[in-house]
Amino acid sequence: MNISISRLVSGTFWTLGAFGLGTAIRLLSNIILARLLAPQLFGLMLIVNTLSIGVQLISDIGIGQNIIYSKNANDPRYYNTAWTLQVVRSAALWLVFMAISLPAARFYGDPVLAAVLPVSSVSIILGGFTAISPAMSQKRMEFARLNIFNLIVTSISTGIVILLARLDPTIWALAFGGVAGSAVSMIASYFLLPDIRHRFYIYKPYVWDIVGFGKWIFLNSIIYFLSNNFDRLYLAKVIPLALLGVYGIARNISDMLGAVAGRLGESVVFPFIASHQNVSRDDLRQQLVSIRLKFLLLAALGGSLFIATADLAIKLVYDERYHAASWMLPILVIGAWFSMLAAINESTLLGLGMPSYGAIANGVRLSFLVFGLPLSLKLKGLAGCIVTLGLVEVCRYVVILLGQKREFFSFAKQDLAITLTMFMLVGLWEWLRWVVGLGTSFDSFT
Repeated sequence: MNISISRLVSGTFWTLGAFGLGTAIRLLSNIILARLLAPQLFGLMLIVNTLSIGVQLISDIGIGQNIIYSKNANDPRYYNTAWTLQVVRSAALWLVFMAISLPAARFYGDPVLAAVLPVSSVSIILGGFTAISPAMSQKRMEFARLNIFNLIVTSISTGIVILLARLDPTIWALAFGGVAGSAVSMIASYFLLPDIRHRFYIYKPYVWDIVGFGKWIFLNSIIYFLSNNFDRLYLAKVIPLALLGVYGIARNISDMLGAVAGRLGESVVFPFIASHQNVSRDDLRQQLVSIRLKFLLLAALGGSLFIATADLAIKLVYDERYHAASWMLPILVIGAWFSMLAAINESTLLGLGMPSYGAIANGVRLSFLVFGLPLSLKLKGLAGCIVTLGLVEVCRYVVILLGQKREFFSFAKQDLAITLTMFMLVGLWEWLRWVVGLGTSFDSFT
């Protein structure tokens, strides 16, 4: 089997370009919403969204990953079985989410949650009825079609939320806006691939195939959710709601670096490796080295500039209610650099059919957070928590790297060289800031 390197390059181009535009749209939306809404509302929605994601991930069997990896995915019996399982699962999860709404409101001491959570839960049902066409597009490596689809959905969904916030600047604008966005995504998914026709169908041999591959996805999803959201759930209980909203904005912005890597890994690297299972690992690795280097150099340049100017950007585009994010963001972005490396590397292992390493890495990350966050909060306050969140990403990266070495698919030297380059660039930009009298991005860190 020949290696379709041109498709890899094309996929990278489309994914980075579309994701960049999508990120710009979401960032602009975030800025507009921050001017329309109070920080407390962002804190409430952070709790709602975290619980919603958690409920969905506790039973994730990797429907999308199964479709991308399986050789039988184009069989209507397979993708209809996968879609049917997805629908049934969403109905069960909706019931779970409804059941936890009142206890969650009592736990966080905010009765508004008891009303908002049931409304937001509608997105779970809508997600269950979404077509599997996006995953099929990834498998077929139809990058242009998929990324244009994502951009259209993002633009429409974002516009709806902003309009609702303008008409009614309350928590309901965010709640109903999220549901509307899910509805847009569900409806649009049925127009993405006209040759895919869904119907309720169960083929038992394929059920076992999906469950067999998905067992590690299931475990990884639970651990991933807890490790990636423990800080949100924990801080929601111990810091003021307004400060939680500010932290949520800083965290969402910093996550963009890891998100672009996650999108590249999920949409390009994973399906590329999975579609070349008959090619030797050495050949695959060599083909990835060059394009990976170009992406990481670009990310190092952008990430270093981001770290050195994040505080200035926050103070420029957000009002004083959100300025506390300026001291959080540089540290969080440094952590996001290692999160980005881990995300790309994890996608290579998933493409090799080894999802277990991701579960182990996220387990280590979760253990670090469970013990580290309360201790750091007690010793150094929220600033200590921010540093802990940066360090935990390094731990996750190291575990993924060890997995790559075990599978003889490591990029350790390249990662080290690019990371050193990134920190050298940070030093350069910080020095230039200091020379022109703007201090450094870490001056306000407390």
